[in-house]
Amino acid sequence: TVSREADRWFVSLTVEEEIPDPPPPKGPAAGIDAGLKSFTTLSDETGAIRKTDAPRPLRRALKRLRRLQRKLSRRGVRDEEKGRLIERTKNYEKTRLEIARLHRRIRNIRLDFLHKLTTELVRLHPVIAIEDLNVAGMLKNDRLARPIADVGWGTFRALLEAKAKLRGVRLVKANRFEPTSKTCSSCGY
Repeated sequence: TVSREADRWFVSLTVEEEIPDPPPPKGPAAGIDAGLKSFTTLSDETGAIRKTDAPRPLRRALKRLRRLQRKLSRRGVRDEEKGRLIERTKNYEKTRLEIARLHRRIRNIRLDFLHKLTTELVRLHPVIAIEDLNVAGMLKNDRLARPIADVGWGTFRALLEAKAKLRGVRLVKANRFEPTSKTCSSCGY
C-alpha cells in the first residue's frame, strides 16, 4: 500500500511471519486509573504507586496551530459575494501543508508516548486491571473533550488490549459503574 501523509510518502508491505510466544511477565499484578492531571496512576500488589504524565502535544502546539489556521483562512482567491474559496494559491497550499505537518507531529508525539507506556506495562505485569471508561460519552462534554482527546485514552486502551493479547497478559476491565475510587483496597468498604 502506498500512502501520502502531508509531504511524506509511505510504502506498507504485508508479511506473514511466525512469532514464538513471549515468556509471560513475572512481575506483580497492577491496577491502572486513567486521569487528566496524571495520565495513569499505577498501583501494584507491592503497594507501590506510580504516576505517569502525558506529554499533551496538542496543548503545547495549540497557539501555533491557531495562528496557522487564521493565516490559512486569509489565503487563496475568494468569491466577492459569498466569500467562498474559489482558487487555492501557492501560499494557500504552503500554509495547508504546514498545518498538516503540525498535526502529524502532534499525532506522532502522542502515539510514541502511548506505545512506550503500553509496551512497558505488558512487559512488567502479568495481570492488568483498567477502568472500562465511556470515552466516547466523555468526549461529548465540551470542557473535557479536548484534554481527553489530547491524552488519547481510547488509543491507550486499544493498544493495551492488543499488546496484552499478544504477550499473554490478562487484562481485567473494572465495571464503569463500580465506585473504585471510593472503595478501600484493604477492607473493601
